[in-house]
Amino acid sequence: MRGRAVEATAKLLTISLVSHGQGELMRPLIRQLSAIAHELPLKVVVTENLPERRDTDDAFGDLDIRYIRNAAPKGFGANHNAAFALCDTPYFCVVNPDVRLIENPFPALLAQARARPGVVAPRVVANDGAVEDSARKVPRPLVLLRRALTRLANKRLPPDYAGEGTVPVDWAAGMFLLFDASVFQRLGGFDDRYHLYCEDVDVCLRTWLNGGSVHLANDVIVMHDARRDSHRRLRYLRWHLASMMRLFTSSAYWRFRLRQVAAGN
Repeated sequence: MRGRAVEATAKLLTISLVSHGQGELMRPLIRQLSAIAHELPLKVVVTENLPERRDTDDAFGDLDIRYIRNAAPKGFGANHNAAFALCDTPYFCVVNPDVRLIENPFPALLAQARARPGVVAPRVVANDGAVEDSARKVPRPLVLLRRALTRLANKRLPPDYAGEGTVPVDWAAGMFLLFDASVFQRLGGFDDRYHLYCEDVDVCLRTWLNGGSVHLANDVIVMHDARRDSHRRLRYLRWHLASMMRLFTSSAYWRFRLRQVAAGN
């Protein structure tokens, strides 16, 4: 992963978006980012993971936006790692294209990131206002089975973490993660041996194990139109299961669990 020259730019934040042929879906989010760019010095890196038509009349104001066009599709981690190679700012944020900003979340998140170097995530709500399970305790096989059975029954489990204020969490979902860029650099970014799933769990566990922290800022809220393809397509389910097996056999997972057991958790 390339070295970074933070002092070479006045910008504070690089935001990485990945489009899987989702230009129309992502456009409202980019417009929202353009609207707040005058308040916060940021730049956006958009990775087009699949070929798509980009409208020449897209007007995003003075937003500093860079594009990466992949010759062949890559996974979640590989795409965001490539975007990080263009990051020359002190903070790096991974955001899903279907996230919508209710208000500008970045000043509050950046304040938390300065106080708690590592990873900070906002509370995520669905279109109906229900709190998403976007911050969780480290996964365990029996808990995952219970979650799967609950979903089959069209029910929702309560979030692992709730309440107010900013709280430490085991891991937060990759739909919206704000990193201290120096921590992300030290970790070597996402482990791209995972494919679409569990990269977020792994990077959060490694953040904890390497002296950083992972926090959920409950008072900062964004909206997400969740689309869990792994429950609809067999191919995605295979990727999900393969990633879970990789996670459960990884040194990061067991080092984190042993540390929890030693602490009585």
